[in-house]
Amino acid sequence: MKTIFNEADKNEILARIEKLTPESKALWGKMSVSQMLAHCTEAAKLASGEIKTTFAPIQIMGSLFKNSFIHQGKPFRKNSPTSPDLKMVEPKEFEKEKADFIASVNKTFQEGEKGVKSNRHPFFGKMNVAEWGLWGYKHLDHHLSQFGV
Repeated sequence: MKTIFNEADKNEILARIEKLTPESKALWGKMSVSQMLAHCTEAAKLASGEIKTTFAPIQIMGSLFKNSFIHQGKPFRKNSPTSPDLKMVEPKEFEKEKADFIASVNKTFQEGEKGVKSNRHPFFGKMNVAEWGLWGYKHLDHHLSQFGV
């Protein structure tokens, strides 16, 4: 299974990011490409504990599905819910968000498993270090696929 802590998997994500343009259109969902980049950058801060989200009752249901989504390779559904703390509704500047996204991916890889300081995901609930790595890749893959790359 792919993980954001693996160099080949990280490099694949970075190569896909380079295919995005300000004109990239979503195949589903409401975010623009710039908002998606900002969302992914902020979401990466969950594992490091840089941001905390509020507890949501949906976490109870999410924890029931964690195994099938994180460990068994089932893809995230289109239009999956996101934490209100991670929703991007304001317009964003593409080049800035792209640079921040790339820096975030590189930081997550460089810090590796020791950079994980949180044990709670806003949807999946309690997660260990390896699960954060698997989720990190899957989350980015989901959103890059959303924009056709």
